[in-house]
Order: sequence, then structure tokens, then C-alpha cells
Amino acid sequence: MFNFGKKPSEDPQEALDNAKKTLNKGITGGLTKAFMGKDFVDKMNNAMDQGQAAIDMQKSGAWLAQAGMDATAEVTSIQDTGKLINFNPVVKLGLKVQPMAGPAFETVVETMVSKIAVPRVGDTIKIKYNPMDPSQIAVV
Repeated sequence: MFNFGKKPSEDPQEALDNAKKTLNKGITGGLTKAFMGKDFVDKMNNAMDQGQAAIDMQKSGAWLAQAGMDATAEVTSIQDTGKLINFNPVVKLGLKVQPMAGPAFETVVETMVSKIAVPRVGDTIKIKYNPMDPSQIAVV
């Protein structure tokens, strides 16, 4: 229950799964809901959902950075989502993608960008994408 003598997890996914289980199940979850209130539990679940989205984005980006197809893309639109990951903004980018081989295509992707190098409409950026699912794009 209190994890005495256990080594803390170094895997973010495992830590997040453990936190979700502790907050939502068993006696600890019941006591948390009883003493802290349902609103608190809902806010914590929302924060953990955002953490899961960040982990998923990082996993997808890491795979794409290694195995994705190279391309350039012209930024056709940019919209702030209001989300931050490590103080960097998450934005929706409208892109006109020109692969190294094959026809150009347009897509909209939600991705984290550096707060000191936010792309602007008309900029050309380097990306990697999944040829099986062109909506999966990583800005490099």
C-alpha cells in the first residue's frame, strides 16, 4: 500500500499507470475521493490524461525520428492549442508536405514546437512521416 522497500519506477508509463490505479481503485482511491472530493480526483485524472498524451506523442515522435520518411513541408496554418509540454507550446500545424519521392499531400498535425523557434505560415520545415499513415508527422 505504501510501497515501503520498493524501488521507484524509472519508466514514465509504469509510473503513470501506477498513479492511475492508486487514485481510482481500492481503498486509497476511495479515501482520496471521500476526503479530497470528486472534483479533485477528476482534475488529477485530467492531468494524468495530459501526461499520457505527452508520453504517446514522445513515443510516436521517437519512432518517426528513427524510421520515418524524410520530407519538407510548407506551413500553411498554425493554431495554438493552449497546451504546454516542458514549457514548449503544442500547436496544430497545417502542412503541405513534399516527400522525397511521391506526390505532395496536405495534412494537419498537432505537435510540440520549440518556444524559441515557433514556425510561421510560409516557413519550410524538415519533417519525418509515417508512409502508412501520413497524419503521423514529427518535426525535426
